[in-house]
Amino acid sequence: MRLIPAALLASLAAPVAVAESSRYIVHFADNVMATAVQQSLRAAVQPQADAHAPRHVRTLATGGELFQLTPEDASALAATPGVVAVEEDLVLQPTAGPDPLWRRQWYMHDPKVGVDAEVAWRYTRGAGAVVAVLDTGITPHPEFDGQLLPGYDFVSDPEAARDGDGRDPDPNDEGDWADPGECLRPRLKSTWHGSHVAGIVAARAGNRPGIVGLAPEAKVIPVRVLARCGGQLSDVADAIVWASGGDVPGVPTLARRADVINLSLGTIGACGWSMQVAIEKAMARGTVVVVAAGNDESSASLHVPGNCPGVITVAALARDGSMAWYSNYGAQVTLSAPGGSLRERGSDDILSTLYLGKRSRETPAFGYYAGTSMAAPQVSALVALMRSADPAISVDAVRQQLVDNARPLPGPCPKGCGAGLMDAGATVDAVVEDRVSR
Repeated sequence: MRLIPAALLASLAAPVAVAESSRYIVHFADNVMATAVQQSLRAAVQPQADAHAPRHVRTLATGGELFQLTPEDASALAATPGVVAVEEDLVLQPTAGPDPLWRRQWYMHDPKVGVDAEVAWRYTRGAGAVVAVLDTGITPHPEFDGQLLPGYDFVSDPEAARDGDGRDPDPNDEGDWADPGECLRPRLKSTWHGSHVAGIVAARAGNRPGIVGLAPEAKVIPVRVLARCGGQLSDVADAIVWASGGDVPGVPTLARRADVINLSLGTIGACGWSMQVAIEKAMARGTVVVVAAGNDESSASLHVPGNCPGVITVAALARDGSMAWYSNYGAQVTLSAPGGSLRERGSDDILSTLYLGKRSRETPAFGYYAGTSMAAPQVSALVALMRSADPAISVDAVRQQLVDNARPLPGPCPKGCGAGLMDAGATVDAVVEDRVSR
């Protein structure tokens, strides 16, 4: 039987004063010494002892004993007769590394105008939260694998929908291209706008190649409301009711309402009865409604649904932190988010998921877009992080936290960009702190 030095046992049992402990795997020559060290620790360390006090954690399947020790105690054990080896219980990381396009996602991490995503991710990446993206629909893309919940196509005009029918359970984007003369704003090629917006919200992390959304563990409900020539207000209003868990005639009710609805759409006009009622009902059911302010270089108060009471209206900032030249502005704006510069240098815009193909879907890809359409989903993703951190946070409290924790604008916005630049890190910090204090 090997004897264990008394000084070593005394050292292991002593309280930790300065050094912080780590985990070490200790391999003994026999079970006698292993048992003696474990018994010494159990006898000396009280349940209420410091969290870093030496202790035995468990026996490994490979035969080693896992201990929590200070580096000094680990060194002392390593020099003790009967101890074969002491190895640090290293922390391994996924070999995939950061998403390859992360450095191009300046809007997530730029120290001046980024939204501070990595600080927010200390607490949550959006697990348990649901975002409804009401847009052109969705396209198949590796970034959406496992991210999508069943959605719906609310485009009621079969000709505009291009899918041979009206409303149906298939929210796939059939393309929003339009020949000259067909629409007020003809598009010679499809935008795949809904996919770009959805990627900003919840593109999955860790895939190669790829990007990452601000809430990569949240789920997305794709809701198609825009098609050829845009979308009807009546369809959008019904979709808001449905996505928030309400009943729409002829459409199956959602099993789980969205925590937040993203509306990267709009037009000039007043907030009419239908839209206002839909938004009020959504908010009453606990769904936050986030709206792009618009890209017309005019007052956001002139554009619906960004001028509807109760919505979170989002303006866009350029790469330098100033108000983007195209963004709508004014007292109706709640806060701002990076939207891109919309200049010749595309890398100053917002990178997200797209599809190649001028009119039909061809190949999943990535591309740069700019606009308040790109700013709004960043705020929607932040709301998802907030709801993940505190599922009980109210619609009003969400608004207040967004406003209270926005950063001062890093550049000029003389016409009004709301409370400032959205700050995901500070906002999630505040939500977590409030939840703990309740």
